Amino acid sequence: MQPLTHQVWARHFTELRPHVFEEFPKLDRSQLEAAGDDWDRVVELVQQSTGMSADLVNARLGKLDVDELGLGTGQPDGDADEGRASLDQLRLGPGFTDAERDRVVDRLSKLNRRLRRFPADGTELLLTVKQRDTNAQHMTLECRVPKFAPFVATSGESDLRAALMEVREDLWRQIDDAVNKRKERAR
Repeated sequence: MQPLTHQVWARHFTELRPHVFEEFPKLDRSQLEAAGDDWDRVVELVQQSTGMSADLVNARLGKLDVDELGLGTGQPDGDADEGRASLDQLRLGPGFTDAERDRVVDRLSKLNRRLRRFPADGTELLLTVKQRDTNAQHMTLECRVPKFAPFVATSGESDLRAALMEVREDLWRQIDDAVNKRKERAR
């Protein structure tokens, strides 16, 4: 993974705008769109909306995670993520063995970026599967985080890998939706 730079911005600014807006929700959407491929203007707009220094804005933008474009740190920020939720809180319930943990966590690892929004203390994840390896297989990924209603992602996929990807994407979407609704109410 690589950092977001002004060269990458110039080539992919249309695809990157939603990610920048997600990172800095106080930005004026129309001004961000008007900035086009002008990296310096984007930095200036973020500075105006957040009060951060240009260096800090550049650093935050450089760490923006956008899997589709291969952007981001590819890993947590070390000390900055200490005490933040991650798949370390995942418990494997019925239908899984402890020997499968590494493979399951690897398949769900994309969720770590969303889970970091929450404190590790009080965050719980439970993955279960019923009637495994049959056409009636049913997988459930439950996520409980402080100050939010529980998130529950399910899949009826009979293929275990496909089911893991489906619950991962569903949980990702549910977390994004809940966080965005909360941000909208706060405005």
